Amino acid sequence: MKIGKGSCNGTFGELVQGIIDERPFLITFPIQSLRSEASFIPNPTSPELTGVNSKVKAIKAGKLLLNQFGLNGGGKLDIRSNIPMGKGMASSSADIVASMKAIAHSYSLPLTQDIISAIAAKIEPTDGVMYDEVVAYDYIHGDLIASFGVLPPFILVGIDLGGAVNTIEFNRFEKAYDQSDQHLFSEAYHWVREGFSKNEFSLICKATTISARVNQKILRKPYFFEMEKLAHAFQGGIIVAHSGTVVGILIDKNRLNSNEIVFQLSKHMSLLFKNLKKRPFYYSNVENVKIIN
Repeated sequence: MKIGKGSCNGTFGELVQGIIDERPFLITFPIQSLRSEASFIPNPTSPELTGVNSKVKAIKAGKLLLNQFGLNGGGKLDIRSNIPMGKGMASSSADIVASMKAIAHSYSLPLTQDIISAIAAKIEPTDGVMYDEVVAYDYIHGDLIASFGVLPPFILVGIDLGGAVNTIEFNRFEKAYDQSDQHLFSEAYHWVREGFSKNEFSLICKATTISARVNQKILRKPYFFEMEKLAHAFQGGIIVAHSGTVVGILIDKNRLNSNEIVFQLSKHMSLLFKNLKKRPFYYSNVENVKIIN
């Protein structure tokens, strides 16, 4: 045994989330600069697994992992994270995954993504963050549906609309998706697959916008249609936390004038949401840009 370390990225909502073939799914949008970092100090003489009281889900996941491998010892979990809670950015899922990785590292356990998924799904609907790449994922049952790879270079300009959403409570109620919605989810799934296959960023943006539009009937985002117009004007895609409070616009980093687009988008969004008294923030998978209020 040794002191174990584990980490996991957060997300900015999801590229797509809904139902396909009567199955709940989401397509992940990992943000590597959002991190949950866990350390685990084992204590084989004590059966108790302890940690900060606010991290009860991560502690529960750790106990389930130890039980699965027939380990009776305990220890102390320490979790540090820069992922905002209740915003739809996978804060608790990232804590759960990072904690299991830390415990597995300590005990040299043969931890797999399937094991992580199975345990995480017992605790809450889980965001698929045990996979570093973009995946389609059944977030209720913890099953991998498909893997798409790494997103092409992007910049996201986002804003937090305020408040918080309890993921467990939110997912207790069946979503009012009709046949038309399910057709749109299938279409969005298709565009994501085509976007990755053909390396066409615009197709991925098309998918995110379709999914965000359907989600307006489930969890309304204020000024959504103004945001959609902005996304269209700047050839980007609107992206939301389908069970959270953040909304943003995704653009292709490879565009020659991408920095100017970010500046203009930030300016427009600041005016649009001036009543929130918050500035937009930025993420990129190329420059590791991260500006959060």
